[in-house]
Amino acid sequence: MSPQHVEILALCGAPQSVAELAAGLDLAIGVVRVLVSDLAEAELVTVTRPVPPAELPDESVLRDVIEGLRAL
Repeated sequence: MSPQHVEILALCGAPQSVAELAAGLDLAIGVVRVLVSDLAEAELVTVTRPVPPAELPDESVLRDVIEGLRAL
């Protein structure tokens, strides 16, 4: 395992995006994707996909929440 793999494991105590890992390691996103893929194949990290837009709350609901909070 490379030093970069070890650094990623150290940073993955909490869920993080590939972009956050890349920024923290000062590496290109593409490089981090490959490294994370290696770790996922070895079952050392779990990779989840972003929530599809269909599963996100409706924009009108979010606007209603914001308006309600502003009214407080």
